[in-house]
Amino acid sequence: MVATPRFAGGSSHDLGMEDADTITFRSLEATSSSSNSSFVFDGTNSDIARQLYIRHKVGDTHDQVKLNEVPAAVTNRLDAFNIDFSDLPGLVQRAVLWDTGFAISPSNDAVQIWTMENYTMADIAVPKNDVVSVDCTYLNCSQPNGVTAHYAQYCTGWQMLNVSRCVADLFEDAGAGTYLGMMWSTGGNPDMVPLIRLRDHTWSENIPQFGGNITFSVYVVHTVPSADDPAWNTCPTSKSYASLTVPCHRRDEYSDEDIAANLTKPVGSAWVTAWLKEEFVQESSFDEILLIPILLSVVVVLGLCCFCWLRRANIQVKQFSSLKVGSTGDTLRDSTQEQGLRPTSMTNPVSFQGASSSSSDYDSPGSSKTLKILVGSGELQGKRIPYESLVFERLVSKGASGEVWVSELNGQKVAIKRLLKAKDQKAENVQAFAEEIQLTALEPKLIDFGVSRGLVDLTMTGGVGTPYWTAPEVLEGNRYTEKADIYSFGVVLSELDTYKTPYADAVTEGGSKARPFQILQEVLAGTLRPGFSEECPPRILRVGSASLSIDPLSRPTAQELVQELQGNM
Repeated sequence: MVATPRFAGGSSHDLGMEDADTITFRSLEATSSSSNSSFVFDGTNSDIARQLYIRHKVGDTHDQVKLNEVPAAVTNRLDAFNIDFSDLPGLVQRAVLWDTGFAISPSNDAVQIWTMENYTMADIAVPKNDVVSVDCTYLNCSQPNGVTAHYAQYCTGWQMLNVSRCVADLFEDAGAGTYLGMMWSTGGNPDMVPLIRLRDHTWSENIPQFGGNITFSVYVVHTVPSADDPAWNTCPTSKSYASLTVPCHRRDEYSDEDIAANLTKPVGSAWVTAWLKEEFVQESSFDEILLIPILLSVVVVLGLCCFCWLRRANIQVKQFSSLKVGSTGDTLRDSTQEQGLRPTSMTNPVSFQGASSSSSDYDSPGSSKTLKILVGSGELQGKRIPYESLVFERLVSKGASGEVWVSELNGQKVAIKRLLKAKDQKAENVQAFAEEIQLTALEPKLIDFGVSRGLVDLTMTGGVGTPYWTAPEVLEGNRYTEKADIYSFGVVLSELDTYKTPYADAVTEGGSKARPFQILQEVLAGTLRPGFSEECPPRILRVGSASLSIDPLSRPTAQELVQELQGNM
C-alpha cells in the first residue's frame, strides 16, 4: 500500500490557495512518478484516485459521470480553482469523487462515505488477514499475472462488518435482494480503470443459534461493471482478472452523535488538489480592484473580534479570581459555601483536558460546579498526577463521550480514561466525568471505566475475544445492565482461580478444540460457562458460580458480593 504523498506547503488533509502556489506541476509529476513506480492497484489498497491519475496520464479515457446532483463538498472544492465538474474528464471526475469521500449508487446518486478510526479513502480496503481473523473463509482464484486473488466465501454480515473500515450513507438499490456479487475481494488488472459503484448486498441466512432466519445488509463498493462480477463461490472466467470490492456499514447503524464523534468525513488529499489546480484550473475573471474594500472590511471585523475577545477574557479572569484558589490555603468562596462543600486548599494547578474552553456552556454560573468537584473534593487530595507524565500508547475502547487508553505512568502500565478531544464537547459531559472521578476515588471498585454506558446498543458484531467476558443476554442483543458487569466479574474470578483464559479447555463432542463460534453458541444456550479448579476456596466458588448464572436476575448485586467476600453472609 502506498501512502498519500505530502507536498511542500500543504498537509495531507488540506491545501490552501497560498500553500498550493508552492507546488508546481513538474514537482507533482516527479513525486507521483517515484510513488507510482512501486504502486500496484491489485486489491490490497483502495487508492482508486491514484490509479485513475495513472491511467489518465497514459491516455486512458472513460465516459463522464452522470450524477443526479454533484455533491456540495465536491463543488466547493472545485470552486476554489474555478473548475466546473462537468468540464473534467470521466476518469478525473471519479478520482475527485472518491478522494472527497463519495461513491455512486445504482440510481446515479453520489453517496457519502465516512472512514473509521484513522483510515483514509486510500486504505479502506479490508486485508485478507482481517477477514481470516473473524473466521470467514475465502476462495483463491488465479489471475493472468500469476497473482492469486481472493473472494469471500462463507461469511456472515456480522463477521464482515466487524472488519469493515467505512460507513456509507443510505441509498436505494432495487436489485439488492437478487444481486449475487461478492461482498469482499482482492485482485485486479494493474492497467484497469476502476469504477466506484455502490451496491446493497441484502440476503437472509438460517442461523439456528440466533433464532432462525437472519437478514443481513452490507453496502459494497465495486470497481468493475456488474457484468464482470463473478457469482458467489465462483472465480472469474479463464484469463480474466479479479477486482477490488470494499464492504461498508450502513449509515442507519450509527447515531448522529457516533458519526460526529467517531467517524471521519473525507475532505480530499493534498496531492489530488494540487493535480486539479495545475492541470485544470481556469483563469478567474475576478476584478482585483475589489480586493481593497474586501480587505478593509476584514480588517474592521478582525479588530472588532479582538476587542470583544479581550473584553470577555478580562471578565472571565475577574470571575475566576473571585474563587480565591491558591497555594497559600485560600478557600473556595461563593457557590462553594452555598452548596455545602468543604473548602480545601490547592497546592498544584489543575489541568483540564478533553474539553473546549470556548464552549458557551462553560460561561454559565453553574459551570463552576466542575471546578469545585476537582478542586474542593477531599477524596482527590494527594491523588492528582501531572497530565504530562502520562504516555498514551494504545486506544482500548471508545464511547460516546470518552475513551480508554493503555498508558504508561512512571514506568508502570496503567489504564487511563479521558474525554474525547472534540471541539463541541458538552459541559454536562465534563461535569459527569468530574463526578465519576470523585465517585471512583471513594473506595476501590471493579469498574469498566463507564465506557459501556456510552456505547450504542449493539448486537453481536464484535467477533471473538471480548464476548468471552460478556454476559449471554448482551450477546443476544439485550441492553447492557449492571448485572452484565457481575457476570464479567465471575469470568475474572474463574481466570484468577484457574490461571487460564475463559474456555481454554473447551472441546467439541469429537474431542477437538472448540472454535470461538462454537463456544459462543454453547454460552448462549446456557450449556457452557467458565469453570473453577478443585482447589478453589468454597466462598470464591459460591460467588463465582452465582455471578455466572444464566439468568441475570439470579446474579447477586454488587453489595451482596462484597458481603459474601467479607464473610458477612
